[in-house]
Amino acid sequence: MGYSGRILVARIGGPYRGGAAPVLWESERKDGWRWIQFDGDAAGALAETVASTGMPALWAYIMDSDVADVEALTPGGQRWRTYLHPDVAEEFGAPPLVLSVDEVVAAALDWAAQAGLTADPGAVRAALEAVNVEVEETLAALVTALGT
Repeated sequence: MGYSGRILVARIGGPYRGGAAPVLWESERKDGWRWIQFDGDAAGALAETVASTGMPALWAYIMDSDVADVEALTPGGQRWRTYLHPDVAEEFGAPPLVLSVDEVVAAALDWAAQAGLTADPGAVRAALEAVNVEVEETLAALVTALGT
C-alpha cells in the first residue's frame, strides 16, 4: 500500500509553519523551495501559501502512490491542473480534465516563469507523460523540470 495525502511544493524559505495538516516529511529544494508531505489532505494550504508568500506554488493529491491530481496557482489567480499517470486516474474514476498536454505544458512554463524559475519544456512534457512505479517519482521529475 502506498502513500495517500497531499504534497505541497512552494518557495517558503524555511520549514512549513501552516496548520493545514500534520507534516509527515519535508525537504529543502534549491533557492528556498520546499517539498512538504502532509498526513492527509491539507485543505486550503495551496491558496494560503500563495497568499502568504506572494509566490506561485503547486500541490498534488496522491492516491495510493498510483496517481496524482496536480494543481498549481499563481498570486494573480492563474491555475492549471493535470493528472500524473492519467490512465490510472481514469481507472480510479477521476473526472476528465479540460486541458490537453500541450496546454498544461504551456501553463506550467508560464507558472515557472512567474516563479522566477527556468523550466525545461522537454523535461516538463516528459514528466507529464511518464509512468513510474510510484507517482511521487513522477511528481519529483515534474517539479525538477519546472526548475525547483
